[in-house]
Amino acid sequence: MHPSDAARILFGGAADLRRVTPAEVKSAFRRRVRLLHPDSARSAVHHSGEAVSSLVSARDILIEHLQTAQKPAAPTAQPRPTATSTVYPRPTIVKPVRPVVEKINKKEHERYYTGVFPTYKLKFGQFLYFAGEVSWQDLVRAMRWQRDQRPAYGEIAKAWGWLSDKDIQAIRAATELPGMFGERAVSLGLLTEKQASFLVRHQHHSQPRLGGYFVQERILLPNDVTRLLTAMQRHNTSISRGTGPVPPFNPAGFVR
Repeated sequence: MHPSDAARILFGGAADLRRVTPAEVKSAFRRRVRLLHPDSARSAVHHSGEAVSSLVSARDILIEHLQTAQKPAAPTAQPRPTATSTVYPRPTIVKPVRPVVEKINKKEHERYYTGVFPTYKLKFGQFLYFAGEVSWQDLVRAMRWQRDQRPAYGEIAKAWGWLSDKDIQAIRAATELPGMFGERAVSLGLLTEKQASFLVRHQHHSQPRLGGYFVQERILLPNDVTRLLTAMQRHNTSISRGTGPVPPFNPAGFVR
């Protein structure tokens, strides 16, 4: 998606990308998402996950475009002096030294997987664990961090006018009903199954990526996350085609 197309999706028309700020992009994203609930949507297509995915992609592309545009331009090459021109000493350019970020060593008292690599599709956290990159305890901590960072299910429904504070209290109090918050809301007749499904998709799109935790805690480096995401996609594609699992390879060249 081109940034200009992303701007049209979020702002509903032509936008001057030289004047748009990341804060305005995020504000437009939240405003567009609120318009997707049935009281505001004009057609059934707005209720699908594709509409939310389109908005999320447009937001990410615009923010990345703006951050890239704000980076200082690379110095242009200076013309070589001619025989008749005065030669001045070239100034010394001191490049800033970036701090070296190193991974922490594996934790001796935590459990790392060493068995046979699975022969089914994996999510990223599972892939990291079975590849021996993170411990079971680190995976649990990452999932808890991701859960705590995502917006609350009930608060999203309240912002869209689907639930009131009284409804939310009633759902939380209905502990005799099986299932999670959304399933209880459907059982009580406070949400439809379609609304509950849409809220789950929106909550999933709004939560931070699991790899962010491992980078933050220096368990993995950013380039490790990129490499392992590619390896996971290769593994899942191979499973879908029926050609078997594709375990990740370490730098030494042998399978983990």
